[in-house]
Amino acid sequence: MTETHPSFCRMCHSACPILVDVADGVPGKVGGDPSSEIYHGYSCIKGRALPEMHTHSDRLLHSLKRRPDGSFAAIRAEHAMDEIAVALARIVDESGPLAVALYSGTFGLANALTAPLTNAFREAIGNPRGWVATSIDQPGKTIAQGLMGVWMALHQGPATADVCMIIGSNPLVSIAAGLPQADPRKWLHDAKQRGFKLIVIDPRRHETASQADLYLQPRPAEDIAIVGGMIRLIIDEQLHDRAFVDAETSGLDELRRAVDPFDPETVARRADIPVDDFIAAARMFATAGRGVAVAGTGPGMSSARGTLLEYLILALNAICGRYLREGELVWNPGTLVEPVPRFAQASGPFPSFGFEPKLRVRGLGDTLVGPSTAAIADEILAPGEGQIRALVSCGGNPLSAWPDQLKVREALESLDLLVQFDPWMSSTAKLAHYVIAPTLSLEVPGITNYVDMLPAYAPGYGLPKPWAQYTPAIVDPPRGSDVIPEWEFFYGLAQRMGLALEVRPVDFNGPTGATIPIAMDVKPTADELLAVLTAKGRVPLEDVKRHPHGAVFEEPASYVLPKMDGWEARLELANELMMRDLREMSARPTGDLASWADDRYPFRLVGRRMHAHYNSGGMTAPRLRAKEPTNPAYLHPDDLRELGLASGDVAEISSARATILGVVAADESIRRGLVAMSHAWGDVEELDEEVRSIGGNTSRLVDVTDQWDPYSGQPVMSNVPVAIRPHTTARPVDAGVA
Repeated sequence: MTETHPSFCRMCHSACPILVDVADGVPGKVGGDPSSEIYHGYSCIKGRALPEMHTHSDRLLHSLKRRPDGSFAAIRAEHAMDEIAVALARIVDESGPLAVALYSGTFGLANALTAPLTNAFREAIGNPRGWVATSIDQPGKTIAQGLMGVWMALHQGPATADVCMIIGSNPLVSIAAGLPQADPRKWLHDAKQRGFKLIVIDPRRHETASQADLYLQPRPAEDIAIVGGMIRLIIDEQLHDRAFVDAETSGLDELRRAVDPFDPETVARRADIPVDDFIAAARMFATAGRGVAVAGTGPGMSSARGTLLEYLILALNAICGRYLREGELVWNPGTLVEPVPRFAQASGPFPSFGFEPKLRVRGLGDTLVGPSTAAIADEILAPGEGQIRALVSCGGNPLSAWPDQLKVREALESLDLLVQFDPWMSSTAKLAHYVIAPTLSLEVPGITNYVDMLPAYAPGYGLPKPWAQYTPAIVDPPRGSDVIPEWEFFYGLAQRMGLALEVRPVDFNGPTGATIPIAMDVKPTADELLAVLTAKGRVPLEDVKRHPHGAVFEEPASYVLPKMDGWEARLELANELMMRDLREMSARPTGDLASWADDRYPFRLVGRRMHAHYNSGGMTAPRLRAKEPTNPAYLHPDDLRELGLASGDVAEISSARATILGVVAADESIRRGLVAMSHAWGDVEELDEEVRSIGGNTSRLVDVTDQWDPYSGQPVMSNVPVAIRPHTTARPVDAGVA
């Protein structure tokens, strides 16, 4: 007998409502839930494949321990906790809490309790550093907000947007910023019917760009010049919101002087775009009405100046007054998180980087999004006080995802203890001392509290209305398995180490505020912990539970409050550090920063999203793997011909750091001179010849010590200078490879 259960997808931050068919305790089919008034039955190809991931033949159903000979043997989760607790306690006693690093990857979102309990355990051992995936690809968003300050009433939301400018992102595939994460295709179609304007700036005319009213196809790494030039033109033509700028910002004149080198002709020459199109885009964005400008992950990874780019985007939004004003409805005040009063005022700048304790490498400090993940391998390899000796990786795949794979592998292999949570034998799991087999999303209860935080994360993010959903576990773990929710593992470690755990409830701006102790003598249930996390929510969790399909909770409504009496803080448009960096970038002939950008490496490798895969999770449904078995190296057809390559051939792609293999494919939508590949594929070097089935790892081409953002530590990870040539030792081309 088949029963259909409402739930929501936890493949990514979109949390799409789904309907799950279950027969004899096994999930069989997933589809979007048409009852949702904002998702409209939308679900992506990855979410619909959830059942196949739960029943995948490669799924780990028991945790594993590495034997002395390098092979693995099954170990009960309880026994693994016993042994790992002893090892961690010894390392903390001998080398201090900083010697134990805890890393939370993107798939930590699959269980709402994973991050809170991971952080609680980390804080209980006395470690202030939380390594997270956000520091890999877009840390500049949060750091830049600190440098400028934030508008406390939020940015103008997507529901009433008249214009959006999306730089280096493809939200129709990645379900990312710029368009609402709930059914972006329908939203865009409906919005264009009412006159909405879409501007896309990207080296590839991708799915979102094909829907743009105005599209610019620049060289990569020239986004700083483009945004700086738009600011210059908008100010010069008096298209900015003068009343808002005069009342709520400071530094306009300094900003204008700093962007002076970016006149339209210079921008057009640097970016190789038509000057008239550039001018039209700037004017359209400034005059179309309400809206937002937003960047994806690629632009921030392309020049090692991601913080500067995000700061300039914030400045562009600010001079155009793209914020809610007094009396306006707060379009998404959150649901399960503690509400924050929204005042029509600026916070003023606040510290966002350089925090203690400082890292030992590259002069970096901690940031509001954690320390630089790009530095963790050096922190493992560098001997002395503060050296990392143990790594617990949860929800990610460091060997595939972290930049500079060669160094990452050396670091992981040198650890005294590597614990990897993984549902399958990923590249990192193969190096681990313990591989902990976790439950998967349909096997645990969950809430959509992370969706609540998106509007405060950065302009251009968030659902158009306050949506919330609770789901119980839909299925039990497979019969005979010994899988464990990640939070229970950290709880078990704490019990064995004699630690007291305190969780930090999540408010609109993230996990802040006072901690709440949890019982350590009797393990709480997941629902009890969810109740603790949401105790101060705008909408009680019990009310949300009464709507098993999820619901929009518009009441009590939230409106923007007037500015407080005597409030003087402003948005800072001309932060001294940012103006210095801007002058430095304007003096350079191009945005290329990698030291080896010369004639030996005539191509630039950039990132690209794929429909059937999400970040470094790796395990996917067999039918999706068959659809996308590798991450092709896409080049313009003319470039392929000049290289003597055809679609389906294997090529060597080399930077000054390393060489990887890629199966090339023709793509007329990409600029000439570029090769686009998806991030986080591949495996260990020995398997490179299996590129047709495992892909190539682009992070191996990155040298984290060559150029990096001085605030976040993010290295050049896109726009990487490379050379390309045919690979002659690979097995023959398979028929039909695209």
